[in-house]
Amino acid sequence: MTPRPDPTGSACRKTVLPSGLRVVTEHIEHVDSVSLGIWRVGGARHDPSHLPGVTHFLEHMLFKGTHTRSTLQIAEIIDDVGGQVNGYTDREAVHLQARTVADQLEPALELIFDLFLKPLCAPDDIERERGVVLQELAQLKDAPEDLVHELVPQTVWPDHPLGQPLMGTPESVPRIDRSALVNCLAELHSADRIIVAAAGRLQHDPMADLVGHLGGDMKPGVSPPAAAPPSFHPDRRLLSHSGAQVHFCLVTPGFARTDQSRYAFSVLDAILGGGTSSRLFQEIRENRGLTYNIGSYVEPYREAGLFVVDASIAPENFELVLDLIEKEFERLRSQGPDERELARAKTQLRVALALAAESTSFRMQHLAVSEMFWGRHVSLEETAAGVATVTAEDVHSLAEASFTEDRRALVAIGPFEHRGRAK
Repeated sequence: MTPRPDPTGSACRKTVLPSGLRVVTEHIEHVDSVSLGIWRVGGARHDPSHLPGVTHFLEHMLFKGTHTRSTLQIAEIIDDVGGQVNGYTDREAVHLQARTVADQLEPALELIFDLFLKPLCAPDDIERERGVVLQELAQLKDAPEDLVHELVPQTVWPDHPLGQPLMGTPESVPRIDRSALVNCLAELHSADRIIVAAAGRLQHDPMADLVGHLGGDMKPGVSPPAAAPPSFHPDRRLLSHSGAQVHFCLVTPGFARTDQSRYAFSVLDAILGGGTSSRLFQEIRENRGLTYNIGSYVEPYREAGLFVVDASIAPENFELVLDLIEKEFERLRSQGPDERELARAKTQLRVALALAAESTSFRMQHLAVSEMFWGRHVSLEETAAGVATVTAEDVHSLAEASFTEDRRALVAIGPFEHRGRAK
């Protein structure tokens, strides 16, 4: 194995095992807890086009028994270590995470390796869990405030892997059989696509040795080919739902994970819709009382990203609110931000980063994401410094390039008369 301590003297370290499996840790002396996780680079975006949702289905099966433990034994071990174990699937990765105290690190890590590498995928369990996944999809359909966000990538990137339905569809989930899950599981075993991350009261070398023991049988795999950046479709998609409100997302292209524009985009997001002093919140919520909530967020991926304004609105105010958002877009395009709101936005981001950094879970996730996209530790200080360098002209130029009518999409769910897309 190849130890690679951070040359800056940071408490963050990295080891690359002979198989290619990477171990990244951060020692935090003043806490008693440890957060750890296993990340497989490649999530729902790598599902076969004819079988979307298979990675998400497999993530469910990771908790349904292994070759050495029943579901009851898994639950008992989680309680024995007194911690929390969760699984997640997103478009870029599938991962298991655990949080416990330092002296329970070894059994917690051994458990999540067992779950990750040795799920049983018994036929009876698959059929039972299929019903659970279909129920999850049904619940999403009945929650338009959540569904609208899931539909955004599908709408703007319909011909790209990033636009695949993360949880699958009512049509694809019944087609997911054991062979599809086993094929997907085989990809989890590609050591050079695996990152083990941990932050808290731990020592790196014993942690790396333990990972080497637990993952000793893993071998390098074949990485999927890099995808070309998706083409943005400026669609207008209105879906009918019987609820009392319109839930919508107004979308423009954002930034890829490693783009330098990420700092300016974060500041732009804070100014436009990132807090209670933001332009959208003040104009649409406070000055006009047209909604209870309105905001914006950024959604970056490896080769592209999205900038989203979202709100829930009474149907009679829907078009008015869209017009008001357009006016704020145009005001930023024509004038840019003033120095006071620029300073406020940068402070907001700096404080949010500092508060998040007090969580071992956040630090563990930051380690994994840094390794996944940059191949190195991107310190929180580096991120804060990048935000600090953003100027008013940076934000103005970004708004000029981003907020054009031909680079905009709308996804809305509400009591519309007609389903589908409207121009």
